Amino acid sequence: MSPSTALSHEALAEVITRCAGARTDGAVLRDTRPTFADLAVDSLGLLGIVAELEQTLGIPLGPDAERCESPDELLDLANTLLRSAA
Repeated sequence: MSPSTALSHEALAEVITRCAGARTDGAVLRDTRPTFADLAVDSLGLLGIVAELEQTLGIPLGPDAERCESPDELLDLANTLLRSAA
C-alpha cells in the first residue's frame, strides 16, 4: 500500500485479525463501529496493529495512534496522515 492509497476498513480488519488475534472484518468495523475493547484488543495488541500499519503504509503514525480507542479513530488518523504525506 502506497502513501497515496487510503486505508480501508477491510485492510484494517485484516491487520487487526493478524496482529491482535481479534477476528473481525471490514463490514463489522464499518457497520457496528466497535471499540478496541469491544474487540478484546488490549494495549499490546494495539501496539502490534500500529507497528504493522506503519510498516505497511510506510509512514509513522505517531503516539496518537497508540491512544486510539476504536478502529474508526485509527482509520481516520492513518488516512489523514496518508493524505498529508501524499
